[in-house]
Amino acid sequence: AASNLISDGSELLLLVPSVAGLVGSVVLPVLGAVPDGMMVLFSGLGPDAQSEVAVGVGAMAGSTIMLLTFPWFLAILGGRVNLNADGYPEYTKPKDAPDSWSKLQPAGNRGLFTTGVAGTAEVRSTAGVMVLTAMLFFVVQGPACFVVAHTDNRVEQATFVNRWAKWGTFATAAAFFAYLWAQGKSASRMAEKKQ
Repeated sequence: AASNLISDGSELLLLVPSVAGLVGSVVLPVLGAVPDGMMVLFSGLGPDAQSEVAVGVGAMAGSTIMLLTFPWFLAILGGRVNLNADGYPEYTKPKDAPDSWSKLQPAGNRGLFTTGVAGTAEVRSTAGVMVLTAMLFFVVQGPACFVVAHTDNRVEQATFVNRWAKWGTFATAAAFFAYLWAQGKSASRMAEKKQ
């Protein structure tokens, strides 16, 4: 109900050409993440907060992974074409090809090494951003694994990991604002190109 209203209202902002790029790259993702964040935050209220938050975070991580991998798989499956001898996708008909040539031969070809897609510069840069931001997970996880291997005292473990959790919070917040800034710059560049 409330998430549908947020979604409908934010999609209407896409109809305003001057802010459409900024809305699509910054506003919609942030508005989409707010309900998810609130569910995890409020799952931590109550007597058994740690296990409740673990369930909430697990559900959010699972849905995020599914939303990243399933559409990616469908895009690769639907967009694949034959690869030439050099390993590059053949999106255009070669000059010496017969009239029966198609981008995927034989029809239904699912060869792992004979079909594929080409990645654009935007895909490569986005993949790099995703990998770098995923590495921030290790700001907390690395020290947590280290301290668990060296002591069984839960208070010492918590005290040690809390310091790293603060640094992880600052690092992820900085990465988030850097992402917003980069998306804003990208949206303004695209708006300038259209004019």
